[in-house]
Amino acid sequence: MGAIAPSSGLEFTVSLDVRRDQQPHHDTRIDAHLRVKAAGTGPHDEVPAVELAVVIALDVAAGRRESAAAALAATLRALPDGVSFAVLGGADASGEPSRCYPLRGRWALADTMEKRRAAFSAGRIVPAADDRPPPGYPAWLAAARALFATRSLPLRHLLLITDGSGGDPADDAGTDRGGSALREELATCDGAFTADVLAVGGDWDPAPLLAVVERLHGTAEHAPDRFAPAATGALRRLRRVRSPELPVVVTARPAVRAVELTETAPRQQRLAPAPGQEEPLRVRFPTHQWEPGTRDYLLTVHADASTDPLGVLLQLATVSVGDATAPLLVRWLPPGVAVGAGATGGGGGTLQAMNAATQMRTALNRGYAALDPMSRDEAEQQFGLAVRLATEIGADWVLQDVREVADILDGPRGLVRVGPTVDRGTVRRGQLHVASGHGLELPGHTTGKPVKCPHCRHLAGPRARFCIACGRSL
Repeated sequence: MGAIAPSSGLEFTVSLDVRRDQQPHHDTRIDAHLRVKAAGTGPHDEVPAVELAVVIALDVAAGRRESAAAALAATLRALPDGVSFAVLGGADASGEPSRCYPLRGRWALADTMEKRRAAFSAGRIVPAADDRPPPGYPAWLAAARALFATRSLPLRHLLLITDGSGGDPADDAGTDRGGSALREELATCDGAFTADVLAVGGDWDPAPLLAVVERLHGTAEHAPDRFAPAATGALRRLRRVRSPELPVVVTARPAVRAVELTETAPRQQRLAPAPGQEEPLRVRFPTHQWEPGTRDYLLTVHADASTDPLGVLLQLATVSVGDATAPLLVRWLPPGVAVGAGATGGGGGTLQAMNAATQMRTALNRGYAALDPMSRDEAEQQFGLAVRLATEIGADWVLQDVREVADILDGPRGLVRVGPTVDRGTVRRGQLHVASGHGLELPGHTTGKPVKCPHCRHLAGPRARFCIACGRSL
């Protein structure tokens, strides 16, 4: 545990919190809180800029051309020296995204003179004409994919800055979190590069933007028309990424029939196993954009306990990230013994907080969905649930978000009141805020030392109240 993974520049620590005592059934479900802590190794906090290729795509309507060009120029002047970059903006005669910079070739290498030329060239951006349809999000992604195919670097990233004018109404993206053309293009781009979205204004549909960042492992956030600080911050965050992709590997006993993994923090998402795995008892879950910090997961296994011994610790699985590994240990209770009644049935102390955080975010999303179109009763019910759970686990950012669209009458009881009108732009910004991920301080796993029974000297767990050997009180 905690060994160095030289290839990623990160040192990992993996821990599992699970209720040890479980009821033995033919199909027993076991939930565990998996926590992965990553610490950077080496003398630098940021990866070298020469390892980064970035495409900046500016998708704005004609009314925002002046402010967008000025913000783009400031963004380009702030690029770190050594980064490979290209700028897409506007549309050519055929309606496809046009390249604003470099003027010749596909890529530019940032230095003082190159950034000065690029900032000057930002004024060349021409929005699509009013009588011509915008390129659409799939076209921006395809153009970026073509550029990245010629620049093989460890970090390849698209920064899409949009006011919604690049959305394609023909795709009906708002009904299924991305239309068919967008879904197909995202499937092609997945693995080729990652993407962040900066949404300016308030006329964009959040559904396709969230589809982009969820599939391409980035973040979406609202930014002002003068978006330069937000764009610079996004690129600075990108340089903290030490490993673009890293698998969480679960190796299970033959008695384990199914393994599921859900990330709960910093964002909420169900992880899919890597395709084409030939080892049924070794499941790899790809994860992305690793930087120093902590991630929390819900690990769920379904196990057949029909042939296992009772009353002894069994290792059902191991979880590995990099070179760090932690075991999943459980003990099947004898018939008639209820879970929690055993002597050392501790563990799983953080599962309740993690489940509450998941329910809180789900309720918050449903509350925003109920506001567009307006369904006040449903919104108040969902926001009330989110506020009550946020009050319990100390998620103050949820209370701040809810106050943008409703009055909190009683936080602990979950009573809120939505006004007669709600600004639709505020609702959209709230949806992006929830999806962008927030660091939630879940309680840490307890790692107390075992104690000895004062009567028979048998070792017991740190939370034990009675000795499992002689039965006397500890």
